[in-house]
Amino acid sequence: MGNNDTALIRQRSVLFFALLTLSTAPLAVSAITLPASTERALQELEVRGVITEKASGKAVKGATVQIRELGLYSKTDDKGYFSFPRMPTGHYTLVVSYLGMRSIEQSVTTGKQPIALAMEENSIALADVVVVAQENRKEGATSTIINRKAIEHMQATSLGEVLQLLPGAITINPDFTNVNKAGIRNVGNTDRSNRSSDYMSSLGTSLIINGAPISNNANLQSLGSAGIITGTSGSSGSSGAFSTSQGLGADMRQYTADNIESVEVIRGIAGVEYGDMTSGAILVQTKAGKEELQVKGRINPKLTQFWAGQGFDLGRNRGTLFVDLDYTRARDKEISAYSAYNRLTGSAQYTKTFGQDKPLYTNTYFSFGSNLDNVKVDPDANAVPQRNKSQEYSYRFATNGKWKLNKALARQLNYTLSLNYALQKSYLENSGTSGISAVGNSYSDGTFEVPYLPASYTNKAWVEGQPINLFAKLSDEFYAKTGLFSHRLLVGADYRMDVNTGAGKTFDPNFPYRTRDMNGYRARAYRDVPALNQLGAYAEDRMTARFGERELSIQAGLRMDQLQPFRSDNKAALSPRINVSYDLLPSFSLRAGYGIASKAPTLNLLYPENAYFDVFSLNYYKQDPNEALALMSTRVYETGNKQLKLAKSHKKEIGIDWKIGKTQRLSITGYHDKIDNAYDYMTTLNNLHYALIPTYTVQQEVPGGKPILSDDVTNTPYVFSYATPTNGRQIINKGAEFDLDMGRFDAIRTSFQLTGAYQSTKSTTTTPYILAQEVPNKPMTRIGVFAPRGTDAERFVTTLRAIHHIPELRFILTLTAQTIWIDKERNVDFSSLPIGYIPLGADQPMAITYFSEAERQQITAVDRDIYLSLNEGTFRTESWKPLWLFNMKLTKEFARNMGFSFYTNNFINNRPLVKSTRYPEQFTKRNIDIFFGTELSIKF
Repeated sequence: MGNNDTALIRQRSVLFFALLTLSTAPLAVSAITLPASTERALQELEVRGVITEKASGKAVKGATVQIRELGLYSKTDDKGYFSFPRMPTGHYTLVVSYLGMRSIEQSVTTGKQPIALAMEENSIALADVVVVAQENRKEGATSTIINRKAIEHMQATSLGEVLQLLPGAITINPDFTNVNKAGIRNVGNTDRSNRSSDYMSSLGTSLIINGAPISNNANLQSLGSAGIITGTSGSSGSSGAFSTSQGLGADMRQYTADNIESVEVIRGIAGVEYGDMTSGAILVQTKAGKEELQVKGRINPKLTQFWAGQGFDLGRNRGTLFVDLDYTRARDKEISAYSAYNRLTGSAQYTKTFGQDKPLYTNTYFSFGSNLDNVKVDPDANAVPQRNKSQEYSYRFATNGKWKLNKALARQLNYTLSLNYALQKSYLENSGTSGISAVGNSYSDGTFEVPYLPASYTNKAWVEGQPINLFAKLSDEFYAKTGLFSHRLLVGADYRMDVNTGAGKTFDPNFPYRTRDMNGYRARAYRDVPALNQLGAYAEDRMTARFGERELSIQAGLRMDQLQPFRSDNKAALSPRINVSYDLLPSFSLRAGYGIASKAPTLNLLYPENAYFDVFSLNYYKQDPNEALALMSTRVYETGNKQLKLAKSHKKEIGIDWKIGKTQRLSITGYHDKIDNAYDYMTTLNNLHYALIPTYTVQQEVPGGKPILSDDVTNTPYVFSYATPTNGRQIINKGAEFDLDMGRFDAIRTSFQLTGAYQSTKSTTTTPYILAQEVPNKPMTRIGVFAPRGTDAERFVTTLRAIHHIPELRFILTLTAQTIWIDKERNVDFSSLPIGYIPLGADQPMAITYFSEAERQQITAVDRDIYLSLNEGTFRTESWKPLWLFNMKLTKEFARNMGFSFYTNNFINNRPLVKSTRYPEQFTKRNIDIFFGTELSIKF
């Protein structure tokens, strides 16, 4: 590390700890009494009121009441009363929410008479119940709110299905036999050529449940973290054939949708309190509070599911407890037993208020989950029997609270503490005949005698991980008034720790994992991998000012993150973020934003295992094992990248919000999101090694004993290459989203919503593409170097929903027409001609020699070692014709204690057979299969 790098790290550390000091300073002075003149200048007044049930007139106990602009939080007492004392003079938005009730938003003014509000049950018996996603701007960031009724109406079986309500999202059928990735504003490719973009989008999406993030940083469930590349074959990391979300974000299959009260998906520039992400955040609030027992049963051609949940009032001043249990069994096909998934999850959420003068509102959450994958290959369809199993048993504990101090510099203290533990077990077996051979087992360089193995035996591999994730956050909220502006100030700090204490990767010592090439597999204990520590600090000001009927809102903040702050390899990232909105007209708002966010590398990226290469130095087999001799030379290379940086996203947005009439509204958002230093596994100059391997010959056979070797030893040249974690990829997501709510047409009892998005994702490497190609019967003397390359995909999707609602009958029917107008994919900067080569030799340094353009154009397919043979389709754009998909969802409630739901996707079975423009000889059935499901719900 040079002096400049050391100075830069020192400067960043000083800045970080300065911000950390700023974030904790108000806590130390919260009890200080301000001068009387300052207190009078605040002109503090009060907002208070009572919340009741509209149907019965009874008080609503434990309802959540918030002042949006100031972030103030309160709960109603046993008589339904609430109060916000010592507030600055002004106009604010009061938000009231309660489990099972419809939320209320009310404009309030300080110092007025007490407010009386009546809440209604969130039921389809209401004329204006919402069963679709809604655009949201409450915290400045572009986001989508999906409430409980919308989730119930779509009959979602997992959290991943809920995300189909986002603008531009594609309707898919439920699928539990593969990992469900979450991605925000990313266009994935149907042929998986853009998978690096998919993986980074998933990894950069933060899932936060009840205020606590779900981390996948310590997931190490793979057979090899180094991608071994030999000749023309290779891989970017090896996960094995079992189901795993290693290297991705959360697996959305694991989270039932039935215990969710609301989901907010932040697609734009999130506030600075959210860290360790690049794509966006999914904020989930599960059910908490008193509610009747509800039981649901759901069935479709691939799935059977049962769920039950109930909320209990534990009595006066004892709080409430909500518990639920979910069991799901899914198969790829119900008639097939070769691919199955089982989920058993449960949770308990306890809420309680401590104290009255300075109340502390607490929420404590515990959940467990058992997720089992079992995949077998049908022996009638495959000559090589296989079996793959993945098991995960997870336990999550989280507690958070809001302490209402009402001090000048500490109006409200917030804390979150969570601890997650999982036991992950993966198993892989495959049988086959590969001939009599031997397998290397050394962890160091050298030549060793190894035993011969049977010609046919079952390969078995076990991977056991025990990831542990710790998260702690403390923040302070207070407010101030400067002229026309009301300031909601937030300062805080958070800490994350990810570690894996599992036994790791193991093999049968008598039957090691065998490959058909030089790739070597070794056991590795995950408990030896260092822990990942992250420390963050942030400060933010949310300013609002009113000019008559117009409002100006500014959300500006700064976040500082340090990765491995207590180690010499620490890294730092600075993330400023700002959102601005202004009402040009009382019903027309303009908004814009810019922000930087960073995502830490996972343990698999930070500390990959070594690359092992095993080459025969002597392969002398005899029927008599006493006469046989196998010598294997092993070469070991470290694959870690000490220069690995944090991935960073740079988001820019601009948009409008227009209230066209009483119920009509239009939102349009244009965005540009560039991710620099995106993670990928690539081959660099440091991952190429020229090695001389000794080759022995037998001089004399010895009956009944080992042969005598010749003194003449030949050194055979080999080139070993592998992939290592890099920041060598850039991803650009850009496009525009819109949400048009056309309101309800009472004459036909139908409301209409049109949403859509044009999305473009360009994913390209930023370093040359290096490929070693072997030519039969010729020594390798050079390696081809090709220009950086990538993929570009674009899609334009619209979704029209017609919601036919008859409140008197408690009946809702939603018809959906989804159209994919544009769907294109193309490769970027692919070429058969190299831009240079790497000469090989014992005395040759690994360096690139670049061709002039004239030299480059003279290279032909005859130069097989550096010419890349590409199919003509590689250079064509895949462009599909417009595609229509029609879906239906129906919900009927019988009185208030029983409900029936039914849905069908692609109910006209539109699956056109379309010829590929990239490969004209191929035809593809577009659209998902016709699919249906039904649900029965009973309340007791």
